[in-house]
Amino acid sequence: MVDPQEGSLRFRKSTLFSGLTWVTESSRYPGSNSDMHWNAWAGDGTLYTVDDDGQNFGSEWNFANFLRVEGTPPNHVVTLVSQFPNLKRSADTRLTRYVDGALAVGDRLFVAAYDYDFAAPGFDFDTVNLMSPHGGVVALMYSDDGGNTWLGTPDAEVGPDDYFLGPRFAGLAFVAFGPGYEGVPEALGDYVYALSNDINWETGDNIFLARAPKATVGDRSTWEFFASHGEGASSIENPRWSSREDESRPILRDPGRIGHPTMTYSAAIGRFILTYGTDSVPHTLNTPHDVAKSTWDKRAELHVLEGPTPWGPWGLVHHDPAWEYPHTPYLPQVPTKWLDPDGMGGWMLFSGDWVVGNMKGEYYGFMTRRFRLTPLDTSIDSDGQHS
Repeated sequence: MVDPQEGSLRFRKSTLFSGLTWVTESSRYPGSNSDMHWNAWAGDGTLYTVDDDGQNFGSEWNFANFLRVEGTPPNHVVTLVSQFPNLKRSADTRLTRYVDGALAVGDRLFVAAYDYDFAAPGFDFDTVNLMSPHGGVVALMYSDDGGNTWLGTPDAEVGPDDYFLGPRFAGLAFVAFGPGYEGVPEALGDYVYALSNDINWETGDNIFLARAPKATVGDRSTWEFFASHGEGASSIENPRWSSREDESRPILRDPGRIGHPTMTYSAAIGRFILTYGTDSVPHTLNTPHDVAKSTWDKRAELHVLEGPTPWGPWGLVHHDPAWEYPHTPYLPQVPTKWLDPDGMGGWMLFSGDWVVGNMKGEYYGFMTRRFRLTPLDTSIDSDGQHS
């Protein structure tokens, strides 16, 4: 039996919202056939996504794809821009390269190239493949022509000794603000913020947070890592940051349950929306192979939390222990461009399952579904404003 209360017992409940309501059914964009879809909102108003493993709209299959998304669901139009022709997989066959972490600062676009590390000793490839342990971010590529061409592309020889970011940040996603990364609250400074889970793609233990000045996001030496909430009465507003990645500390823990997390700032209500999915059976190397094959990727959970800062504190808004069942979706995110004007709802973007054979692939791709947040009480009025 699935206990719908299990997720709510792991977190304090939101003091602003009592839940999330779906307004529409889920919809797959016709012709899309890739997954992940990390998004970035460029300064010119265009939304872009970076995708993995697919062949969108009749293209050749590729492990890295870059899409342009114009308009808002259900009237959005998705087109393929690039398949990163200069990006090659690692020369080390134990590493498998993909892309994540889309970002726009003005009209400059960034995309992270990252590795999964399949060098887990004593386990067969199939099990490790299902687990996909984090390796690290190889490099931040960038484009000044709308994603048609990319600079800073790492070559196949770049390996763990040269990583831009390590395993705690391999599943990189950038906190979403306004177009071109405008609209960051003044208290957060002139920084870009990024987050990741650890361990592996779908069932990590922690979420970590980092930041870098907007002007130097491509310079690794300028990155800082959330190290603690600081001290005193203003500890939430004044965290401690460290230049050392190994001093990073979690902004949230949910052992064995954190898939790639994403975060969006809803300016109209002044709150950060944190979302992540997970397979209901954690991906660990302690799981026997036959159990892994029969249970992993068979049921997904969805978590939606909210908080006043990118480092919390977090309150649970919504937990679905059988999200989209019998499908197993992943990587939920809320593009800032698709938020409602009152900040109380919008469109969720996510990926459909790729492992349910009897679904014939019709669910695997660029998925959207409209939602609304339910106010807990009169602390937020019908216009989405604090009263």
